[in-house]
Amino acid sequence: MAFCSFSKDNDNSYTIIENKFITKYLPEADGFAVKVYLYGLFLCENTDTDFGVASMAEVLKTTEEKIKEAFAFWEDYDLVAILSKEPFTVQYLPVRSAVGKPKKVRYEQYTDFNKELQRKLQKVGKFVSAGDYIKYMRFLEENDIQPQAFLLIAEYCINKQGEAVSPSYIFNKAKKLIRGGCSTYEQVEKELSSYNAHEGDLLAIFNTLSLTTRTPDETDYALYAKWTEKLGFAKDGVLAAAKKLKRGSMNSLDLTLDELYAKGKTEAKEIESYLADRDLLTKLTFRIVRKLGVKVQNAAPYVDEYVEKWYSYGFEESSLLDIALYCLKTDRGDFGAMHEQVKSLFKDGVVSTEGVKAFLKEKNDELKLFTKIQALCGGLRKSVSNLSLIGTWREWKFNDEMILEAAKRSATGSNPIPYMNKILSAWKQDGVYEVKDIPSAPTGTTATGASPRYVNPNVEAANAKTDRERYYAQLREKAISNAEKYLAKANGNSRFKAIGTQLSKMEFELAKAEMFEPEKLPALEEKKLALITERRNILKSLGIDEAQLTPQFHCPHCQDTGFMKNGSACSCYTPKN
Repeated sequence: MAFCSFSKDNDNSYTIIENKFITKYLPEADGFAVKVYLYGLFLCENTDTDFGVASMAEVLKTTEEKIKEAFAFWEDYDLVAILSKEPFTVQYLPVRSAVGKPKKVRYEQYTDFNKELQRKLQKVGKFVSAGDYIKYMRFLEENDIQPQAFLLIAEYCINKQGEAVSPSYIFNKAKKLIRGGCSTYEQVEKELSSYNAHEGDLLAIFNTLSLTTRTPDETDYALYAKWTEKLGFAKDGVLAAAKKLKRGSMNSLDLTLDELYAKGKTEAKEIESYLADRDLLTKLTFRIVRKLGVKVQNAAPYVDEYVEKWYSYGFEESSLLDIALYCLKTDRGDFGAMHEQVKSLFKDGVVSTEGVKAFLKEKNDELKLFTKIQALCGGLRKSVSNLSLIGTWREWKFNDEMILEAAKRSATGSNPIPYMNKILSAWKQDGVYEVKDIPSAPTGTTATGASPRYVNPNVEAANAKTDRERYYAQLREKAISNAEKYLAKANGNSRFKAIGTQLSKMEFELAKAEMFEPEKLPALEEKKLALITERRNILKSLGIDEAQLTPQFHCPHCQDTGFMKNGSACSCYTPKN
């Protein structure tokens, strides 16, 4: 069937043009719109074949788009209804029922405007159709802008777009200027002259950023105005920043200029110097990352928080890399731990390359000795406190042989390092600094392997207390660590984390309602229950039991503290023999 048809209210036994259409609507339309309406009316009565909009366009020697625009014009008057855009289908409505009243355009007053617009568009091989004329004139009627100001905008768009220019592009540009308060010829001329004045600057920036296929648009002009007028950058300053980016976008350049403004760098030479230093610091940061053995995607936060400070302290690049490697060896492979080490060196005045090398040589020697102690005593942590004891023992004038001898005698203890410290302290008091001077252990040798002369009952009691405290500390640490691990896994689900925050806030809401608005309690309790249920379901999907989110202590009576609530020692302690 044809794409045009009568509604069921029409008497389609013959083709008729109602007088109301001729007297009321025909004067409002141009000749083309009337021609489309009449031919469609004819099709409603006389065509039963698949006569589509393409066929109608061919008969009327026009385009499908213009046909559709004409029907859209009549739809505003309620004379037709566009039932489908694909395939394009139109239904004619009774003229007697039409109530649409599109704004009447006084075409006669736009004669000169239309001629000038046509002349401008013909320069790029474009012609204004009858439908487009209506669009332009309606735009002028519906928007507060002078025709000459609109023509100025059209000329600007034509110069920018060439033969690709379209009415929608011109309308969009005009709307933006109107929203910006430009409606007169003088106002539009001033605004567009600003665009033209900065077009060359923006093209230079585009070229620097390798955006060679782009042309400046309103967003670009707005950014350029922000940089030059609000932030105070000169053209050469903006270009200096763009050169450092080499390839990028206007948004990335905007972020860079915001950073430079925050640092007080607005002049070209300042910018070049700052960005060159920043580039070096970024490269240094990634080298430190490799030494520390960590993963970092974006170096900027680490440059700001750490590396820039270290560089300002006076540390050389080689020194910082050596310190990073030392931190990795001592199980402190992160920026926070390295920062503490760097601050400590700076505080002690150890900044020069030679000073850092001497410090690290001493520390690496201690580390080698600690490795030997580990081999004798088992899995000792390379903690700062453990490593610092080696320096203390050397200050007591003990050589490596004596320190290792103390390690051998402490190897069977549950906490070797404190035992070593006590043995070496006893030897120091007795002036024993050579292995050959250590007396042989008598029959009553203690658990540490040392003679009672060097590990007396008081020391043994202290050791026993240390063992007990260590036993419970390990149990608690394990329970708490497991709970934290499961909680971290659960918080990896954003919804679970959000529910936790909501439940925390609800405690305050419930308390407030209980005191002042008890009528709200049932709804709040219901909401809380729903959140708790959702939370449990999320945990179930993650394979986590809710009890695993809190520490599961080995002893339910003392909570792995070793003491009951009344202060008495718990009977759960099982010391090693």
